[in-house]
Amino acid sequence: MTTFHLPAIETWTVDELAELPTDLRYELHNGKLVIMSPARVWHEEIAARIRAVLRAAGRFAVTNVGVLRTKGDMRVPDVAVFRDEPDPNAAWHSASRFSLVVEVWSPSSDEKDHGNMQWYADRGIPEYWLAVPVEGERWGASIARFALAPAADGESTYVEVDTVALSALEQG
Repeated sequence: MTTFHLPAIETWTVDELAELPTDLRYELHNGKLVIMSPARVWHEEIAARIRAVLRAAGRFAVTNVGVLRTKGDMRVPDVAVFRDEPDPNAAWHSASRFSLVVEVWSPSSDEKDHGNMQWYADRGIPEYWLAVPVEGERWGASIARFALAPAADGESTYVEVDTVALSALEQG
């Protein structure tokens, strides 16, 4: 078990994250630190497979990079696709640099996986995918794919385009 003491910081920024242990996953929600548990093996495997599919399609896909709104508000999608080649030394990137973000569902992050969808839409990221387990398939995943569209109130929202099995994407 890792034990560490957090500094007394009222409003966190990405600068303070550099001082934290690297074996945990972090996000910042309006200056509040969110510590996420390590991912399950299924979760990591699905993220790796999705990244491989996207890379095979010629897209610059990476796992676990920061999508930055402000220094105190950022999210870390499981997979993200850059519009063009990013700075290889940067951990946090402006949302405008991304064309797609993917969340892989977990029981411990259900609210985050669904709640982040609107956060990404508000940042103008054109595509959002949500991968969920397929009942009865040990390594199966179904991916709901969404595209950004204007909503009635003038804001942007995601509209579901389709749902596809990860295995079908892998077969091309």
